[in-house]
Amino acid sequence: ESDLENIPLSLLELGWPDLGLGGRASGHLVYRDSGSTPSGDAQLRLRGFTRAGLTDNSAPIDIALNAGLTANSAAVRAVVERGGVVIGRIQGRTSPLPAGPDIIARITHAPLLAQLRYSGEAGTLWRLTGIENFTLSGPVTVAADATGTLADPSIRGVVRTSNARFESFVTGTVVTGISANGRFDGSRLQLRNISGQTAGGGTVTGEGDFDLAAARGFAMDMRINAANALLIDRDDLVARVSGLTRLQSDGAGGVISGNLTLDSGRFQLGRATAIDALPVIRVVEVNAPADRPTPRASFAPWRLALNVRGRSRFIVTGLGLDSEWSTNVAVRGDATNFAITGAAQLVRGDYMFAGRRFALESGTIRFTGSTPVDPVLDIVAVDDIAGIDASIRVRGTGLHPEITFASVPALP
Repeated sequence: ESDLENIPLSLLELGWPDLGLGGRASGHLVYRDSGSTPSGDAQLRLRGFTRAGLTDNSAPIDIALNAGLTANSAAVRAVVERGGVVIGRIQGRTSPLPAGPDIIARITHAPLLAQLRYSGEAGTLWRLTGIENFTLSGPVTVAADATGTLADPSIRGVVRTSNARFESFVTGTVVTGISANGRFDGSRLQLRNISGQTAGGGTVTGEGDFDLAAARGFAMDMRINAANALLIDRDDLVARVSGLTRLQSDGAGGVISGNLTLDSGRFQLGRATAIDALPVIRVVEVNAPADRPTPRASFAPWRLALNVRGRSRFIVTGLGLDSEWSTNVAVRGDATNFAITGAAQLVRGDYMFAGRRFALESGTIRFTGSTPVDPVLDIVAVDDIAGIDASIRVRGTGLHPEITFASVPALP
């Protein structure tokens, strides 16, 4: 039996590492365990409740919660507030509890009856999914009734959002003004009529399905159709594309795939950067304390499987170049540090050297899958200087170019 007064929720990290919970709890807890039939109840007030993700925290909320556990059932009721305004209510009950030594397994596999009503910030709910490589924020309304079990629920209800925002810190993608309508069908959330905008007049439309069954790992399958959409916006690489993209996940990482047309893009030679990664050291520890908690398993990374073609309007600058290229490349690998393979062919451009502008005569940029992106160059620029045909050839890579000179007639 415990009375809590303003206890930080971060203390839960002692038993469940990497929960990322913030806020403080006050209230009363009772738990009894006779060996086979645990029971208890709780009356708690959580203030400033948050969950930290990889790049941000959810918006702080207040939760008033009552819960009870008997030998045959478990029940909970909660009210969610933000800024003194009620934004959500939830109530649920699992009964009768099956036999077994693991109380969590008994609760998650018992018959369920639950209701959820929520009208507030989408990011508060998104943080609970554990998806880290991108975020969703903005207003969302949810009304759902659930039966089945917690491990495999059967849900009926609707989801609506308008003026939401999607952002990926890895690719720099930002989609604003997102609207969508969804409905629950069994354990699946079916989103339809998804639409949004990117900077510069690009649009995205599509649909998607989310499986909310924990037994199947919270899978997702989204189909997004882009039209001149700014989907990559990094310091070294910018791309506007059109075409169908698919996002698929089984709950342990995922794949972003598609065949896209490059409407326009920009690559700056000499500015490729790698994303620093913490070293992974394989360690085997013997005689570890038996009461040490097991760290949460790391989320598997998302992978890219994209093919991109463009007849022109891929602008390459840097190292004196100001040029336009056609492209035929494949983007593969970890989304946090992807590799590009393929080639870009010269359309037109100029090369500035020693204060003079040389016209590009020919050129190929080969992307070899290096990380960071550091393509192999083969570019020839020419000019007529006082009756002398001068040429410059740039080889090597974007980070380590090799420049040679030639002329007719030959000069030192």
